[in-house]
Amino acid sequence: MAVRALLSGEVLGLWDECRDASREERALALAAAVDDSADSLPPADRPVGRVTALLLRLHQALAGARMAATVSCPGCRGTVEFAASAEALLGLEDKIVDCPAPLLHGGYEVVWRCPSYRDLQAVAEQPGADDPDLGAALLLERCVLSLRHEESAKASARGADLPGAVREALTDAMAAADPLADLLVDLRCPDCELEFTADLDVAAFAWAEVECRGRQLLLDVDALARSYGWSEREVLALSEPRRASYVRILTGELP
Repeated sequence: MAVRALLSGEVLGLWDECRDASREERALALAAAVDDSADSLPPADRPVGRVTALLLRLHQALAGARMAATVSCPGCRGTVEFAASAEALLGLEDKIVDCPAPLLHGGYEVVWRCPSYRDLQAVAEQPGADDPDLGAALLLERCVLSLRHEESAKASARGADLPGAVREALTDAMAAADPLADLLVDLRCPDCELEFTADLDVAAFAWAEVECRGRQLLLDVDALARSYGWSEREVLALSEPRRASYVRILTGELP
């Protein structure tokens, strides 16, 4: 999947646009900004992993492949460091199935699709969706297109009508069809040695780099505008190497 490079002015625009947005809105705005594919579907309607792949490539373009962070141990509340590779995760992109085959399990035929960010947004707006079990049920309900039991000639489109074993099989099929949709990291606390699992929030990593780049651009604009009288547009029109060279002159790093 191709992504396009963001101009300096676009980075600042995204920073302004997304700083107060929800997690889902922010992820979609960043993905749409760099999307250079020929897919007729907007990122909001593609499998979640397709958006994750765009965000991974955005992170690579801004800061490289390495993603490092810390989480709090659920046992002792100590700090646990971890790192992931955007390049390695992108190796899972080829395993995403955009049009999955119907699930045949327990006498049921279930026609389904992978969850999208539009689904995540819709579920988040439902009362009680912060409950993990209810949220998962609401998401599955949206992704079941039709279902039929072998002993019934009538088709249904209600995922809630599925027995538990079939629902579990469908959840497993969804995870296999989009391995970038829900990224988890297995960790061990160095202090208490507790083993636990943490979410790898690619959207948060990408946003952190946009925010960092946006702050640095504002500092550059401020410094160059004060010294040379240039407007923000004129400063942002400079190439990154040229702008960095002028900043280095001002700080005395470039003789």
